[in-house]
Amino acid sequence: MKRYILTTLFALVLFVGPAFATGHIPQSDGKTEAEMYIKKVAKIKSDEIDYAYISSSMFRQMFNMLGADVQSELNDVPLQLTSIRSMRQFTATGPEGYKQLSQAMDIFLQEEEIVMGMKLMALNREDGTMTAIYGDSKSTLVINDEGDELTVVFIAGLSYDSFKALGENGMEIGF
Repeated sequence: MKRYILTTLFALVLFVGPAFATGHIPQSDGKTEAEMYIKKVAKIKSDEIDYAYISSSMFRQMFNMLGADVQSELNDVPLQLTSIRSMRQFTATGPEGYKQLSQAMDIFLQEEEIVMGMKLMALNREDGTMTAIYGDSKSTLVINDEGDELTVVFIAGLSYDSFKALGENGMEIGF
């Protein structure tokens, strides 16, 4: 028994000791429940779902490619863009893809006030199209359901208030 306890302590020192010695203690990566869920949705394999991912470094590169005159017109938009960690966009391009993406996003399509910590900020039904926007202090989720085409955009690191401000500053958001 003594040998078992010593072996366990030795293994603990081997695996956990270096973390304390370097000052690095593994912690949660700060992702919200909604962000983790969207990462799971991204794993759906379907030829009828177009998927795009843009990382924070890609956002910075795209913004830097804009001319100085365009950047000056956008006022404080760079401040809002620097908080973005990533953007994921899904578009169903066929009936099977629509069905799969719709099933995955069903929890957000029920028009609940709060889902996975995100609050329903806007809901619009017009001419057979439903648009729902969920947001919190860390992320924004936009769902546009046209009945035969479903588009989902999740922006990690962009609060709903910053999302609104982007539109108010004249930046074409495109969804």
